[in-house]
Amino acid sequence: MFEAFIALMEERGYAAITLSDIAARAGVGRTAFYNHFRDKEAVVVGLALHETTEYVTSARAALVGSRTPVESLRLYVRHHIERQGDLHFGFGPELWGLLSPAALAQMRDHVVEVEAVLLEILQQGCDTGLFAVDDLPAAVALINACLQPRRLDPETVADFVSRAVRA
Repeated sequence: MFEAFIALMEERGYAAITLSDIAARAGVGRTAFYNHFRDKEAVVVGLALHETTEYVTSARAALVGSRTPVESLRLYVRHHIERQGDLHFGFGPELWGLLSPAALAQMRDHVVEVEAVLLEILQQGCDTGLFAVDDLPAAVALINACLQPRRLDPETVADFVSRAVRA
């Protein structure tokens, strides 16, 4: 059902999609669809939960065996950039004005889960004296801004971010 929703989002955009469209594209009956999702917002939130859970699991797996916060940060940056094509977080800007406050709050909860991985790395780096970061939430936001798709080599971005937090 998520694949059907993603395909329809890419073709038509959120406002032009109906639940019947998603069910038909997924090859399931509307009743079966409604057993999982009450409305389009529930599909968006469900997709965010699914992708967030998978992303956090894969990010934490990529960090296993890392010996220092510097190494963890570099691995995190590379992992994030390499996974961007697999994720649909980019639908956010199109949806923000169309979702209810409750759905937006649920979406924000998923963002916080992703940010927590980076926040832990930065906190460890500060605790060991390897990073000089005064405002951790601001650093998370700035680092995530650096990780947006720009056709830069992941190693170049990892070098930049690593130097920035050690400055």
